[in-house]
Amino acid sequence: MRRLCLLALFALTACGGGDLVLPNEGQPASLAVVRGDLQNGTVGQPLPDSLVVRVTDRFGDPVPGAEVTWTADNGGTVDPATSLTDGAGRAATVRTLGSQAGTYTTRASVTGLEVDPAIFVTNALAAQLILATQPGSIATSGTPLDPQPVLQLADPAGNPIARGGVTVTVQIASGSGSLSGGTSATSDDNGRVAFAGLAVQGSAGLRTLIFAADGFASVISAPIALGVGAPASIELVTGDGQTVTVGSPLPIAPSVLVKDATGNGVAGVPVSFVITGGGGTVTGEDQVTGAAGTATVGSWTLGKAPGANTLEARISTGGVSGNPVVFHATGQPGPLSPEKSTVAAAPATIGASTGAAFSTITVTATDDFGNPLPNVQVAISATGAGNALVQPSGPTNDKGQAVGRFSSTSPGDHVVSATVNGSTAGRTATVKVTAGPPVASASSAEVGPGTAGAPTAVAVHLKDASGNPVSGAAAKVSIEVSGANSAGGTVTETGNGDYTFSYTPTRTGTDQVRVRVDGAEVPGSPFASVVSAGPADPGQTTADVPGLFSFSTTITVTAKDAQGNVLGRGGDAVVISSDATAPVTAADQGNGTYSAVFAPPSSFTTYSVTITINGAPIAGSPFTTQRFF
Repeated sequence: MRRLCLLALFALTACGGGDLVLPNEGQPASLAVVRGDLQNGTVGQPLPDSLVVRVTDRFGDPVPGAEVTWTADNGGTVDPATSLTDGAGRAATVRTLGSQAGTYTTRASVTGLEVDPAIFVTNALAAQLILATQPGSIATSGTPLDPQPVLQLADPAGNPIARGGVTVTVQIASGSGSLSGGTSATSDDNGRVAFAGLAVQGSAGLRTLIFAADGFASVISAPIALGVGAPASIELVTGDGQTVTVGSPLPIAPSVLVKDATGNGVAGVPVSFVITGGGGTVTGEDQVTGAAGTATVGSWTLGKAPGANTLEARISTGGVSGNPVVFHATGQPGPLSPEKSTVAAAPATIGASTGAAFSTITVTATDDFGNPLPNVQVAISATGAGNALVQPSGPTNDKGQAVGRFSSTSPGDHVVSATVNGSTAGRTATVKVTAGPPVASASSAEVGPGTAGAPTAVAVHLKDASGNPVSGAAAKVSIEVSGANSAGGTVTETGNGDYTFSYTPTRTGTDQVRVRVDGAEVPGSPFASVVSAGPADPGQTTADVPGLFSFSTTITVTAKDAQGNVLGRGGDAVVISSDATAPVTAADQGNGTYSAVFAPPSSFTTYSVTITINGAPIAGSPFTTQRFF
């Protein structure tokens, strides 16, 4: 660069340009951000990293001793407000953010330097309050919480902030009532805020508290159960005296209520539900009373024998009236259990036919406990198309069984179900009907247009001689690509007789895609796929920028995709700018080329030309050129 400038100076001297004055070496010519931009910080706090700029002369060498002025926009401070560059041409300051969350900017400028200041952008995040110690979960109205809440000042990431003198206040966030005692506290030097004497007053129920401080995100406490005393009684609420089929769950789950001496429901009391007669099972037998003092068993399923069943709800606290609570239920038998009745198919796989190949369907009817039921009417049905069913010739025999037949011309999984005495059996059988081998003449394929650098999909649909989709036959398909691009390989099955193959073309033109099934081409093969250029790639796009020119020159830009193909179409934004001229949008020639006239104001001057396509610099940008006349 220095050599070119000296050549230009000699040329000017020879032409009588003796009055030309060039900037001196070592004088500030440019200002650039080195580090500290785009930081996140906490309101009212210094940024974690310093803001640093670099001052250089016209040759790109560092300028020491230059005075840099720092300006804090949008609030906050800088320290120092002015600083001198060091031997590397660098100067720095510490930025402290303002008290509001949001975006802050900081400007750095050099006295006498006629260029835009360097701008730093910072995002100020609100700090937060963290509950280091939750207030006691159970309290009595007017009695100080135990333990008392303790909070910690923290940054947005949850790291402690050591700052004293921050006042934190507390209010009720949910529930009625009022607060008494210490309703505010101040942080110590470690940022820790300890409340003392804080109490909640009001009726029995759940409360949450919200803690807040200026400049900090508030925090809400865990629920506090207020006004609840020790358990004094337990009583039945729902679920007694029900009658259901043996082995079935009760429609209403038994529940109890635990109260204190004043009649308030007591939360947090463990309740155990235990079967004491009739057998059966329970789920969720260990419960804890909720906010209203109630506890409900998960479910109660009666035993297999008809008759009386009993369940007890117990708490371990002594001296509680009504403990335990006893629930009664009656089990009655059911003659038929559709849920337990079964459907079986043998064999489970048959070939497609109109009845020559069939599966024997056996339906077994039972009661709830697996006992066979004779003389029950059975009907069978199946999913899918092309089915032929032979219904059982009569009701179930003494083993509870009735037999029918199933066949189908449609390949796939067919679910065979049964109705027993009009109720659907809970279990089914699946019969798999298989298709024949794939046939090229009955199969088909589709190939779409391609884009260089992007996958081109080939869809293949295999069918047998009857037009049924054929699965599991990927090895029967071969695909060969020739023309502008070449490729080959195997296909991947996607299900239901559909297969896919893809290749990625790199050159524009027309590809010929041959699709064969068992060596025979499917109808329409070979398929033509026209490959177009991909989107413009700045790294492949080129420009014709002369090294020397007189007066003006035309710069031509050729847009290419990532594979180096000329786009052959317009529509992209090409901008040409330099250090002496305003940005110019190059004229779109509609064929992938763009042009603009470059006419800088001064002769014998070297210019830096920047060319972008769709906002990104192209290959080789910026370019260096010189106007010699």
